[in-house]
Amino acid sequence: MHPTVSRLPNISLLPTSLLYVPLLLITALLGACSFTNQQPTTGVPNWDQHINNLEQLDQWQIEGKLGYRDNNDGGSAWLNWQQKQGSFNVTLNGPFGTGTTKIIGAENYAQLQRAGHEHITATSPSALTEFLFGWQWPVEQLQFWVKGIPAPNASKQSFSHNTDGTLALLKQSNWTLKFSNYKKTGNWVLPGKIKGQNGHYHFTLVVKNWQLEEISR
Repeated sequence: MHPTVSRLPNISLLPTSLLYVPLLLITALLGACSFTNQQPTTGVPNWDQHINNLEQLDQWQIEGKLGYRDNNDGGSAWLNWQQKQGSFNVTLNGPFGTGTTKIIGAENYAQLQRAGHEHITATSPSALTEFLFGWQWPVEQLQFWVKGIPAPNASKQSFSHNTDGTLALLKQSNWTLKFSNYKKTGNWVLPGKIKGQNGHYHFTLVVKNWQLEEISR
């Protein structure tokens, strides 16, 4: 006697392509949720207002490290930069022999102070940096670039932004600058790293610390 075999009813199968439709819809919805949740930690909602605000920030202090090089030489130095409106005090420790090197001054006046050397004066701080680097480091523009904005006293050749609105790339005064490592500092969004190139002259400024409170004179 043979066992009875139950036969399933003949069910028509759906086309294979239709089986993927729910899966694709779920994947798309999950992707959209994931994208929505990826909010930037910093941001610049209004670029023009951001520039105007930071141009008013004219009293600050930074500490960091400066690297510089050209085709023949290079080096690095610890940097402390104090800016009080139009007056500046840039202190470099490490290179250029022993001791501390300072560039101090204000508009149309600058002085280079080095241990064991006579003080040198000039009408611009950039002219004095040629005694240090062999080429001019753009101090006048850097007081704005360090805040992640173009220098207002020089024409902008081109610039581009990150997705959060901060400045990513700037070409100005024959320099190409890349900005990165932005952080929220007080009410400001400020870069932590600036790389500059002008022909075969290069510098990298890494900011370790920002001080935005009033600096005692």
